[in-house]
Formats: sequence, C-alpha cells, structure tokens
Amino acid sequence: MVKNKWFVPALVVLGLLFMSLSWFMSTRLERQSSGLKALARVVYNSGEVYVLHKNMTEKETLTKSAILYYLDTVETGPNGDATFELDSGYRVRVLDNALITLDQDGEKAIFLLKRGDVQIESFGTPNMLMISKNGQRYTPSDYEVTVKRTNAQGNFPEMAPVANTPTTAAASGDTLSSDYIQDTLKRQIPAFDKCYKQMLQRTPGIVGQVVMTFTIERSGKIVSADVSTSTINNQDFKRCLTEGLRRIEFKSFSGDPITSTFPIGFE
Repeated sequence: MVKNKWFVPALVVLGLLFMSLSWFMSTRLERQSSGLKALARVVYNSGEVYVLHKNMTEKETLTKSAILYYLDTVETGPNGDATFELDSGYRVRVLDNALITLDQDGEKAIFLLKRGDVQIESFGTPNMLMISKNGQRYTPSDYEVTVKRTNAQGNFPEMAPVANTPTTAAASGDTLSSDYIQDTLKRQIPAFDKCYKQMLQRTPGIVGQVVMTFTIERSGKIVSADVSTSTINNQDFKRCLTEGLRRIEFKSFSGDPITSTFPIGFE
C-alpha cells in the first residue's frame, strides 16, 4: 500500500521533470538550429536601450550587456546609446532612436537597420558583417561611403566651413545629442575628402577605412583628436584629417566632456 501511495505522485514529479527538460532542450536546439551561434554582444552605454529576443513578446531593458542571437532586436530611445561587439572584430555603435534586428547568412551577421543609424567604431574580418537598409545590403565600408556620405553630401554644401553653425537641435539635457554631433561631423566630409584627394595625387589607388577619435570640451571646442584606427598608412593623410577635425566647433554645453568617434571610408 505504501508503494502504491507514492506511485502516482512520483509519476507526476517525473512528468514535470520531463516537461521541463524537454522545454530546455527545445529552446537550446532552437537557438542552435536557427541562429547557429551567438551573433553579437550588445553593451549598454547610456539612455534607454531595450532588447527583444526572438519569440518573446515583452522587451527587456538593457542595463549592462546581453548576448544576441538570430532575429533578436535592439531598440534605443531618444537618448539611447549601445555598442554591438562581434567575434569577427567589428564594433558597431547604435545611435539614438534606432531599431535593429539581427539576421544571419551562413557565418555572416546581418544588421537589419529598420530605423535610425549606426556608426562603425572598429572594422573586423572582411565579409563577416553586412548592414541592410531599405532593402539594400552594404558592407560596413560601403555603408559609410555610399549611404552616409551620399546623405551628407545631399543635405550639405560642397565646402564645409571651418566653424559650424548648428542647424539642428544640439542640446539633450546638459549634453550634446549623438545626432547633433554626427550631423556636424558630416558637414566636414568634403574637407576630409580633400585630404584623401591630396594623398591620391601622390599615391594613386589607395582605399581604406579610418576611425577618428576626439573629445569635445564644454566650450564646444575639440581638445584632443586622433586617427585611432586606419587601414591607410599615410602619415600626411592622417595629419590632414586630424587638423580638419580640430577645426570643428560645436555648441557649448554644461555637461561632462564628450569623447566620441567618427568612422569614414575612402575609395
């Protein structure tokens, strides 16, 4: 009788354990079969950043970092800022008001840019990342050259002034918004192109990508500027870019000094 008394509860417990194990294994297999592996790691920088995992209905607030898989989505708010880190070496900054879903093509990660913009902070292994916008796929360098440069040249004059007068909202609380900083830098793209064309006159055929790093003081002046990453090893070209970067002036603000980056491709 004692054995019979515990027989049914034991079956119930075993059934629950089996169901839990089945759910765990199915979730794990779905991750491995659909996404093959983790596509990226997203790191929180500031503001409002959310992650919506595949097949989930509630988005999670990102406070530190999260691993992203196939069809996971990242969304930033008006002041949101986050960074994608990929095993292939790419670092991609997600600017404010952006919405990005991760896709995959073989071993290649694809960023489906549904809203907003991204900024390439560091280039990695070629052919391991694509950026899709408006139904078109671009390599990171093509995105910087074709999409962002075309948009900038379409909206701004051919020659950028030494000092810029902001035409977009600059302040976001006590600091400068990412959009304002990027728009101001885009005004200088023709000046950066001059540096590139001067180099081509001496050394034709050179193409590559550059990431410039700078710090904006409260006065709006750039107090430090440097070419932090470059696939073009020409010191005169780098010096020209740095000098052009130092001439840019932003609107004064009352927050802490801002350190940022500006990637640009030349071809």
